[in-house]
Amino acid sequence: MKGQITYYFRESISILLKTKWVGPYLLVPPMLAFMVYAEAYLAAHGITGIFSLEQRTVLAIWNASLLLTLIAGIKSCLFFSSIWGSSWFRNSLSYPVSRSSGFWGPYLAVLSIITCIFILTTGAVVAALPEPGRFSFLRIITESYIPVVWAVSIGAFLGILTTGAAGSMFFSALLLLGFLAGLPVARLPEWLCVVIPPVGRIMTLGFQYPQGLIRVVILILHSAAVLMLGRFLFGIALKRK
Repeated sequence: MKGQITYYFRESISILLKTKWVGPYLLVPPMLAFMVYAEAYLAAHGITGIFSLEQRTVLAIWNASLLLTLIAGIKSCLFFSSIWGSSWFRNSLSYPVSRSSGFWGPYLAVLSIITCIFILTTGAVVAALPEPGRFSFLRIITESYIPVVWAVSIGAFLGILTTGAAGSMFFSALLLLGFLAGLPVARLPEWLCVVIPPVGRIMTLGFQYPQGLIRVVILILHSAAVLMLGRFLFGIALKRK
C-alpha cells in the first residue's frame, strides 16, 4: 500500500531531478549575487540609503525568496501541465494506485525539491553573516518561505486549468501585481489587499506585528484555496478520462 501511495511521488522526483527541470534553479545564486551587489553599490553611493546589517540580511533572504518564487511558479505551471497531460500519466490511471495520489504525489515532489533549494539558498545567506545569532532567522525564513509554497500551489492549479505557457504568463503577472501592490506608493483599498496575493505586503510589513503575521496568514489561505480548487478540478478531469 505504501508503494502504491508514493508511486506518483517517486516518479515525479525522478523527472524533476533531470537537468531540464533543475537547471533553471542554478540561476538563483548568480542572480542573487548580482542583486546583493547592486543593492550594496547603490547604498554605498547614497542612492538608496545606508542599510544596517540586519536590513541587508533580510533583503538578501527576500531577494532569494522572490527569485525562487518566480522560477518555482513558472516551472510548476510547465511541469504540472506537462505531467498531467502526458500519455504516461493517462496510462498510469489503470495501475492499482490511488488516483488522488496522482495529484498529491507530483505536488509534494515539486514542493520537496524547491524546499531543498530554498534551504540551501537561504542557508548560504545566513552562513555568510558575521554574527548570525543576532537575528530572528526562524521568523524571517518562515515568512519568506510562504511565497514559495504559494507559487507551487498556484502552479498546480494553473497546470490543470490551462497550458504550461499560458499558466506561466498568468502566474508572472499575478506575482508582479502582488509585489507592486505591497509597495508604499500603492494606495489600494483594504479589501483589495486581501484579494490580491500579499507578496509585497509581507516584505514591507514582515517586522510589524500583527500586520505582518496577518498578511502571512492571508497568503497561506490563498495557497490552500487554490490548492483545494486544483484538487477539485483534478477530480473532475479524472472522471472524464
